[in-house]
Amino acid sequence: MYLEAIEIVFIQPCLADANKIRFKAVFSRDIAGVLPYLNAVLPNATYNHEGQVLTFVREGRLFTLYPRELAVAKAANTTDAYRLIDWLKDLINATYERRDELKPDYSLRSRPKPLEIYGWLPRTNCRKCGELTCLAFAAKLLLGEQRLERCAPLFTAEYAHLKEPLLEIVAALGL
Repeated sequence: MYLEAIEIVFIQPCLADANKIRFKAVFSRDIAGVLPYLNAVLPNATYNHEGQVLTFVREGRLFTLYPRELAVAKAANTTDAYRLIDWLKDLINATYERRDELKPDYSLRSRPKPLEIYGWLPRTNCRKCGELTCLAFAAKLLLGEQRLERCAPLFTAEYAHLKEPLLEIVAALGL
């Protein structure tokens, strides 16, 4: 096993959502060599090889991985934090095991900004998705806190031409 453990060293209320927590954890070994491989297997990751940092969103939680530590925002509670750690440890170990069949990806991918996603939305501000505006919906979509299917106008004949490009963008981001 490449990575034996991930140990939580810090827990506080989340700054973005007071009902959630944020935490920091340390890896039992340096994972810098695995980061380019993780970048290859996580379609929604943003990787900076020079800075040795990889970020991605999963289940609405923001993960930031460094060679020796991890920061996560928006975990539901400590039980959720430990579940996320177990998932990440399994992912790192599985990726390391498959490194011979994977091509490391050193590219710096940038995620679209909420305004870019907003440009592809119907922009009706209908609130059927539960958000006050389409821009708020776009921002939450990028954070993994909304699903494209919640945009009712997008699935009507009038806006059908917007649906396919958005579905491709969302799939490419792993959302």
